[in-house]
Amino acid sequence: MKKLFVMIFITLLIMGCSCGRKEELSFDSDTLNVFAAKIFLNEDFLLETVTMFEEVFKCRIKLTEFDNANDMMEIVISQKDSIAVDILWGVDNTLLYDAVKESLFTAYEPKNIKYVEKENIFDDTFHIIPVCYSYLAFILNSDIIPRSPETFGEMQDGKFKKQIIIMDPRKSSIGKAMLFWTIATFGENGFGHFWRSIKDNVFFIADNYDKAYNMFLAAEAPLVIGYDTTPVFHKKNENLDKYRSSIPQEGGFKLIKGVGIMKTATNLELSERFVEFLLSMDYQELIPSNIWMYPVNKNIDLFSEYDLLPKPQKDYTMSLRMRTVQRRYKGWIRKWERIMLD
Repeated sequence: MKKLFVMIFITLLIMGCSCGRKEELSFDSDTLNVFAAKIFLNEDFLLETVTMFEEVFKCRIKLTEFDNANDMMEIVISQKDSIAVDILWGVDNTLLYDAVKESLFTAYEPKNIKYVEKENIFDDTFHIIPVCYSYLAFILNSDIIPRSPETFGEMQDGKFKKQIIIMDPRKSSIGKAMLFWTIATFGENGFGHFWRSIKDNVFFIADNYDKAYNMFLAAEAPLVIGYDTTPVFHKKNENLDKYRSSIPQEGGFKLIKGVGIMKTATNLELSERFVEFLLSMDYQELIPSNIWMYPVNKNIDLFSEYDLLPKPQKDYTMSLRMRTVQRRYKGWIRKWERIMLD
């Protein structure tokens, strides 16, 4: 812990953000109010990261936890004129449209954004800064089925009838990302045909990832849409090899989790330091073994299990322009509802 504290302190010092600058920055308050998706709030991880930030800056981070980014955004949008929050931590690329439409965030380009690959910067106006990512994938239990569908076309095969758990795009970021993925892959005229063709193979449409993945772990169905990096968690923590991830040959789609500073933030300079902290080497190097996703800092070395994960032949993440999403999103959802819920 002491060693990690020194590492973080040095990193922040290099970035011009050490506690010695606290007086110069004139923080309005010693408390930073942060709304966060629970994926970032593993208790041990917090002790190694957020607690250290508090010690460096002699501040307190007040965390409000949300089950997922969708729930967090709904609360913020409904109360955006009165809510007391500085940082939204966990907002992802599927929610960029909502963030822009509601004008939630203030732009901030961190000094260490240069260490992030351009392909992971999904908002080039820097209202939302990327922190970590995974590709969407089909996670399978190989004890039940030997392999998952290798293509979207194979997903339509009757041998997978009632074997796939997905998430609702109206309620889940992973569900929304899968919808965007299919639109980017098949086009606005073709994605409906894909969803019709797999409807009989869908076992359950879950409201959120936790429910879907717990059903999968309980072997209620052998396939679930999720993060390609999840099998690394099972291998490292449980020494289990039976869980595998598969990305269809047509191409992949990233779910990129990020952070944004609210326009209503009362602690702007401390918020900026927190964003830079999330991109620092000290924080980023802990992501693969705590959040079980890829760090966005390109200088982080990954352990060998990550090298064995599937690599998509094509990346559709940035294929849908925000203006297209703004114009078409409601129509896409209505079409999905007609196909999957009627």
